[in-house]
Amino acid sequence: MIAWLAALALLSPAPEAGDGPWRQLIDFNPTAERPDGTSVFLRQADMLPQGTPRSWETRTARHVWVNHGAVVGGQAWTVIDSAFNCAGGSVMQTVRTFDAGGRLLGEAHPNEDVRSVPHSAEHMVWDAVCMGSPYLYDKPVVATLAEATADAATGDGLAPLTDELQWDVDHDGQADIIRIHMRPHSMRHDVEFILARDPTRPVNVITAEQPPTGPLVQRGIRPLERDRYLIVCEMDQGADSQPCEAAYPFVQRGVEVVAEGQPTILVWLVSGEPHVARLPAAE
Repeated sequence: MIAWLAALALLSPAPEAGDGPWRQLIDFNPTAERPDGTSVFLRQADMLPQGTPRSWETRTARHVWVNHGAVVGGQAWTVIDSAFNCAGGSVMQTVRTFDAGGRLLGEAHPNEDVRSVPHSAEHMVWDAVCMGSPYLYDKPVVATLAEATADAATGDGLAPLTDELQWDVDHDGQADIIRIHMRPHSMRHDVEFILARDPTRPVNVITAEQPPTGPLVQRGIRPLERDRYLIVCEMDQGADSQPCEAAYPFVQRGVEVVAEGQPTILVWLVSGEPHVARLPAAE
């Protein structure tokens, strides 16, 4: 019965209003000098009870990432359901991402093995679920998810869109050049990476086709920071790859491709190879 109830909770379409209280493991306070960051909340019921010996079992838990400052594709906060192997590691089972108004943007079921890095946010969640380190019980508590996400980012402070920018996408300390072009005749949009370490070999990425009808879509780019984002579909040659599968990949530095009324597209490189994915959009 307990296992069945846990499974039912993981299948719920969205966090319940009474799905708390929530322990704030990481408290990020935005400032003018440092507006972007993340707060992390763990459902209080999923913490190892205070005074309990560390667990070696597999325990399910729900935690929430709340983004502050500039956000990509409106993904203001994310709810993650995981099964934590207290002998080490966890399986990320279900991911749901919401905009600042609480609208569900998308859901993915990655069932991904996660090995947390010591001192990372993921390791702090694992610690709270499996180890119960004493300092974690002094962290602040909020009663509801609405309180936890009240300071989620609304998209203010995003960099302006442009058709060319300089951005060190490969972390080599040199500014790379990234451009977006509308190709003649096809009118499709391509993103071009000119890496400082090899400027004679640009990487051209077919990114997005124009809609079959209506006016031409104008797209711009802004820097994309290395992070996880919920995507609804990978793309190839400017179109969705089939079948579309929602996922929550770890994305390297790249660019966010934005057009009014169109889904946001992410473009990034991994070892010089391009990756393109489409983000969900609010209904």
